[in-house]
Amino acid sequence: MEKKDNIFALAIIGCGPRGLSALESLYAAAKDLENLPNCVIVEHAKYLGAGPIYDLDQPDTNWLNVSERTIAIPPRSELKFKEFTIPSFPNFQHWSGYAKRDSPESEVDSFPSRSKLGQFLNERYLSISKALISSGLLSIEETEADQIEQIDGLLRVRLVGGKSLISHEVALCIGHQPIKLDDQLSKWQTRVQALDGIDLFTQPYPVKNIIDLKGFTKNSSVAIRGFGLAMIDVARILSIGLGGKFKLLDDSSREMDYIPSGKEPKKVLAFSLDGLPMTPKPVNKKIDKLFVPSKKNLSTYKISVQRQIDSNESLSSTDFLTSAIAPIVVDKFVAMKGDVRKHSLREDELEELVLKWLDDEDIAHDLILSKEISAYDAMLKFVNMATGDEKISLDYCIGQVWRHTQPTMYKLLSFAPLSDALIADIVQLDERLKRYTYGPPIDSLQQILALVRSGILDLDYVKNPDIDLGEDGYIFNTSGKTTETTIMINSVLDAPQILKVVSPLPKGLINTSLIEPIHDKLGVRTREDALIETENGVVPVAMMGRLAKGTLIGVDAVAECFGNRSDLWAEGFVGRFKGRI
Repeated sequence: MEKKDNIFALAIIGCGPRGLSALESLYAAAKDLENLPNCVIVEHAKYLGAGPIYDLDQPDTNWLNVSERTIAIPPRSELKFKEFTIPSFPNFQHWSGYAKRDSPESEVDSFPSRSKLGQFLNERYLSISKALISSGLLSIEETEADQIEQIDGLLRVRLVGGKSLISHEVALCIGHQPIKLDDQLSKWQTRVQALDGIDLFTQPYPVKNIIDLKGFTKNSSVAIRGFGLAMIDVARILSIGLGGKFKLLDDSSREMDYIPSGKEPKKVLAFSLDGLPMTPKPVNKKIDKLFVPSKKNLSTYKISVQRQIDSNESLSSTDFLTSAIAPIVVDKFVAMKGDVRKHSLREDELEELVLKWLDDEDIAHDLILSKEISAYDAMLKFVNMATGDEKISLDYCIGQVWRHTQPTMYKLLSFAPLSDALIADIVQLDERLKRYTYGPPIDSLQQILALVRSGILDLDYVKNPDIDLGEDGYIFNTSGKTTETTIMINSVLDAPQILKVVSPLPKGLINTSLIEPIHDKLGVRTREDALIETENGVVPVAMMGRLAKGTLIGVDAVAECFGNRSDLWAEGFVGRFKGRI
């Protein structure tokens, strides 16, 4: 075994936002200890704190889907120790200068680039790591971990390159992990290797790799698989990333024209299984406030959900959640009076319709935007709802109210004593609503609409086209129309399904039975202090990233990386650490 001086109290694997939060919570919890735990961070990304997702060097065409005013990362308080001080750090609004501006509620919300948030996170990391490194408490390994094994009551962390670390505990703060390719992508990947002049990107990021592709020219033809946020980032790199410009025509509607540079590919088409676009967030605080539940709404919601969780009845469906939120939706919808689609329904009938739609989004009703209209028209209508230029549909209202209720729901449901199958159903419902709740800014959809009008982006094949990969490219067929592209970009991001992950570290943990899934569609089971639970007991490995999805609900928002979850883990760790010193 290693000398005692080479044994760390903790190894944090991955130092994006979750790893940074774990580091902050650790030393906040240890502030009263005479002897402080030493820690090693394993992270290969260039900018610690930011990680790959918020990399500072990515192009500004990658935007956040959270506005500057609503980035809910709390500030860090100053921590004073005997030999050094960890300085305080402001929240994003104070750091960016937004808090100093007297912004009217009618001002158009600003959505920063992901690199700007990355700068905030990296500066926040540097402000804590400088003190810890100089005090000898923190070490950095600029690589990746590929194996963890228990040995003599400790954990050996093997690093890429052959080196190993020994620690008492490990905090896994890893984010997006690649999963096994689905059948379609797998077949394409095998076939593309035998063809010349045809390319496949199984991941959209880094988006710059697309335009840096050897042979990429203005004569290239591109297909984007997926119709969500990543598709928008890809569309931007293929337009303004190549020198084009968007011209704002109207400040209130945010309507735009696209001015091409002449370097854009000759054809870009987007498609998905359902062809349904994301819906934009309201253009400003004034309109967004229409959907914010009152304190009374949220109190009633909490009581209703918690009562059902605490009851002796075995919950078997998501009805306890939908029945709790439906009255809030009706309350907000009715309060908007003439701003919503005209109807003659009573409040109880509206509530029944809300419940039906949450159970089955395919139901048709005059208050719900039809799924039969084109993707272009749907985007245009949702954009107009978000700017106050069109009557608000009930489904848009449901989505926005659900978004504002999500933080409360996530707190209530994480670690709740619910069956694995029900947790999977809840996650599936929340994922379905992400088309509304995780939507982009108005400007993103106005850019997509402008690209369609310019003839660069083709949405004629957007809904589940037939695709064959021939000798000369990907052949698309739909409703008697045919087209072909030579480049395919998969923009469908991997779901956190632990059994499908192919990266060495989590796959190895599964193979050695150190961790086990909570459900075949979800992540691993953890305690409230984030330690992993298995049939054989608790493992001294904390899962604090996306792969804890299931035990944790709501792991994809950056604000969820900070706060109570990291604090609970840190308090538990410090308690165990005190027992060892």
